[in-house]
Amino acid sequence: MWTMNKKRLSILTVILAAILWGSTGTVQALIPETKEPLVVGAVRLFLAAIYLFIISILFDKNFLSAIVRAPILITFSGLFMMSYNMTFFSAVLISGVGVGTAITIGSAPIWALLFEFFILKSKHGLNKLIGVTFAVIGIGILMQFSDYNNWSNLGVFLALLSGLSYALYSLFTAKIVKKFSHHNTSAWTFLIAAILSAPIFIFYPLSWALSNDVIFYLVFLGIFATGIAYSLFTFGLKYLSPSTAVTLSVIEPITAVILSVIFLGEVFSITQYLAILVIILGLFLSSKSEAV
Repeated sequence: MWTMNKKRLSILTVILAAILWGSTGTVQALIPETKEPLVVGAVRLFLAAIYLFIISILFDKNFLSAIVRAPILITFSGLFMMSYNMTFFSAVLISGVGVGTAITIGSAPIWALLFEFFILKSKHGLNKLIGVTFAVIGIGILMQFSDYNNWSNLGVFLALLSGLSYALYSLFTAKIVKKFSHHNTSAWTFLIAAILSAPIFIFYPLSWALSNDVIFYLVFLGIFATGIAYSLFTFGLKYLSPSTAVTLSVIEPITAVILSVIFLGEVFSITQYLAILVIILGLFLSSKSEAV
């Protein structure tokens, strides 16, 4: 009974994480156009690392446990988190939000499922396979009226690489968090990701990020949409399979659509709202096998 409740709680935490991630597009749209997307990604990692370290020090008896006992796994988890951030922001910069987001989020559950099936030899029921399929199809429909006029082979490649990196981050983190607290796992993962992303500041100016009209948005992105969100997601990985957690996270674009309509005045078609229902159906089928 307790295991079942923990799985249901994990499903909820992953959905909450995805809702927080869904706010990033709207918040970034409110930042002045002088922003540099790659710098935004790097700053997010640093702020999240600071927040997660404070939480780990407060709640973990030994905040060195994960990095001392699993340094290789933590390093790879941080590497793939950095890779996910940088390739995603690069894909969005080249191909636009629609193409970059659709391919990244749509491909990540497929990558995770393939790794679990062929590498980890995991077995999945029909509900999981149908659910992932529905979620991916829904993502494609939801984003189909976005800026596909910016289609670029390089942008598509980077988005696929971003989805792959996200799936690998989830797989490595799921293995780590089985042994350590989700606070400690997230803290060290993001510290390494932040350090690896530091060279971004050499090539792009940072001065715009220090202005009063920007710092509030960056703090929100770093603490809430990244630090708290990934802490919740990591907790979910403790009790869910990576492919299920990654599939549940596709609720992110649904949140993004709702927020963009409310705060940015964007208009979406009936087809896209139907796509949201398809995604929700996919999430229900994917999570159904876990919450038992």
